[in-house]
Amino acid sequence: MYATLKRLYDSGRLPEENLKKAIPLGWITADDYKTITGEEYEA
Repeated sequence: MYATLKRLYDSGRLPEENLKKAIPLGWITADDYKTITGEEYEA
C-alpha cells in the first residue's frame, strides 16, 4: 500500500489530508508519512 499511496501523493492525486487518514487505518506508518511528505505526522 505504501508504494501506491506514495505514487498517488507524488503525482498530486492524493492530498496530504487524505494521506494522513491512511495512518489510523494501518496502511502506512507515521514514519512512512514522513518519508513521503517530508513532514512529521501530527494527529
